[in-house]
Amino acid sequence: MIKDSFRSDIEFLFERLKNKEKFSFSKYADGEFAILADQKITNVDNWTYDPEKHSEMRDELIRSFKFKDKDYYVGVSCKCCQPETHVNWMREQSGQDVLTWANIFVNSNYPYFIEKFIPEFRNHKVVLFAREDARTQDLPFNLHAFIPITSEAFIDNFDMVKDFPIESYHDCLFLFCAGPLGNMLAAKLWERNKNNTYLDIGSTLNPYLTETNRGYLRGGNTQLKTCIW
Repeated sequence: MIKDSFRSDIEFLFERLKNKEKFSFSKYADGEFAILADQKITNVDNWTYDPEKHSEMRDELIRSFKFKDKDYYVGVSCKCCQPETHVNWMREQSGQDVLTWANIFVNSNYPYFIEKFIPEFRNHKVVLFAREDARTQDLPFNLHAFIPITSEAFIDNFDMVKDFPIESYHDCLFLFCAGPLGNMLAAKLWERNKNNTYLDIGSTLNPYLTETNRGYLRGGNTQLKTCIW
């Protein structure tokens, strides 16, 4: 896996999911980069990171970024989507032996995600972390459990990193539509319980759950974009 091609990497993850092999995936894009680099930011999803207030959250995000395990995959931004200096910094700071794309589920891979992953989710006990006002009834697959969070979950729901009762779950598929909290949970819950699979899927389910606030979700040119390493 990784640095082969944009399509082959998503195919790799899909095959692992389809074969019910346990693993965890966490993606770090521009918003996560800002937090890691300790830069104040207000994201398109209306969460704000303030270096003067959220150092504990940043420390946990750094831990998840640097966490290493053979079945824990970290995605970072690519040079076709973010400044090269940012990308090089993320690659170096992660300390990971293997990396993939943060955008692995979006842009030109998004139709593949819709065609392959969405139907596959029906074959799993899905535990979804998403905004508390999400329209979960519109999802094209059933939920085993819905864990509501706020739009600033990495702040408001930060206690889940330590307190979520992950030992109670077995053979589940965790989907995180949770901003930076999803990164933290993808690492921490995998570390605590490897009897499940964990996917940080970002905004991919927004058309079903909330709003289409990304270009690739609106059918923009980015849906034709094949990211390069």
